[in-house]
Amino acid sequence: MRRGRSEISEMGAFAAVEMNLDGSGAATASTGSGFMDHMLNSMAKLGSIDIRASAGGNSLYRYSLLGSAIGASLDQTLGDRSGIRRYGFAAIPMDDALAEVALDLGGRAYLVMRGSFNGERIGDLNTFEIKAVLMGITDRGRLTLHVRFYGENDHHIAESIFKALGLAIRNAVEPGAAGVLSTKGVI
Repeated sequence: MRRGRSEISEMGAFAAVEMNLDGSGAATASTGSGFMDHMLNSMAKLGSIDIRASAGGNSLYRYSLLGSAIGASLDQTLGDRSGIRRYGFAAIPMDDALAEVALDLGGRAYLVMRGSFNGERIGDLNTFEIKAVLMGITDRGRLTLHVRFYGENDHHIAESIFKALGLAIRNAVEPGAAGVLSTKGVI
């Protein structure tokens, strides 16, 4: 089984994540935000990834650390990234909203987000914290992530982003290449 674990604490905040890429989509999340817990559950379910995540402390850093812990767990789980498809793409519609996610697990951290939320909060979460989570995943997961989204209902937008991310990860980590899928032979 492909499993990873990461614990990070900085600036009065902490995050811990355990991940199983060969899971069934089960998630247990306690991040200090019921909405973020819901997003992690959605990502896990669509990606068939088992995730156990917790985060707390200083809310200014909590969600970037959560993303970093998810990314570090993913990076640890993938090792040298041999034998996987490497690239993943998914588009998820939710009523008025659509999110498209494309990613490359090629070892280079880069985040592109195109779209905007309509308000500053979704339930108990600031919308800017969604980008903080995605940036942490990108940086510590050593992946390129492109996210394009639009919609009227911010809850639907965010949920479609996390569901598409889970499905794109699932597509990228599926067995595919013999060795590392790179013209250079290494990632």
